[in-house]
Amino acid sequence: MTTTAAAAAAKADDQADPSFATTLAHGLAVLAAFRNRSGSLSNADLALHTGLSRPTVSRLTYTLAQLGYLKRDAKGRFQLGLGILAAAYPVLSALKVRQLARPLMRDFAAYTGGTVSIAMPFGLDFIYVETVRTTDAVTHLPDVGFASSLAPTAVGRALLSLFNKEELDAYVTGVKAERPDEADYVQARTLPDVELCKERGFAISLGEWRREIFGVAAPLYRTASGECLAVNCGIPSFRFNAEQIERECAPRMLGLARSIRSLVAGD
Repeated sequence: MTTTAAAAAAKADDQADPSFATTLAHGLAVLAAFRNRSGSLSNADLALHTGLSRPTVSRLTYTLAQLGYLKRDAKGRFQLGLGILAAAYPVLSALKVRQLARPLMRDFAAYTGGTVSIAMPFGLDFIYVETVRTTDAVTHLPDVGFASSLAPTAVGRALLSLFNKEELDAYVTGVKAERPDEADYVQARTLPDVELCKERGFAISLGEWRREIFGVAAPLYRTASGECLAVNCGIPSFRFNAEQIERECAPRMLGLARSIRSLVAGD
């Protein structure tokens, strides 16, 4: 199983946890299979992505479609339904930082010609809860709900810099268990950059996630419930060179993060 929900289900199966609802986890794994994928998926596709049997997937997709979380297209394949948006709305509406920070994010996006986003951790990944851009002349246009690995990204390192020791140790353990192909990279590149972010207040990733994208990010804060937030900008590599990213963009990113924290504190 490759998704976070599916991996959790597999772990619970191994441990025979009587409190863990495996069927629910499998259903969530089916929904998670659509993450960052455009277009529709068949039951066979979903079985491949989740590691579940096709009969199990068929029962789950039927149920999820009945509840509005999936919908069938003309070919009988599945897409996410509006029930997903309804479920996500309370989470997004509770994040007042999204509305407060948007004008500042728009100004930074105009300066860089990139995409400015606020992210939160999601297992071994981050997920965008707000994103702003001023141009579509960019090869990668993420939006709210986009998720990707923490390890090679500036925003991932900024988020990890907010983790306490136990949380960071748990992250490393999770990478070794679920994504062993990333383990050496995390030790050699991610963790040293997390420490550097703690010292400088910003993190940089120069084409490590995608060759044509330079990233600069800064941690924001932890919420009262312990959730971590960070702000980042994905900048087309032809707009700034590596030296300019560190000398010009990084100080501005620090200023953006300070301004956002000030707005949130004053709200």
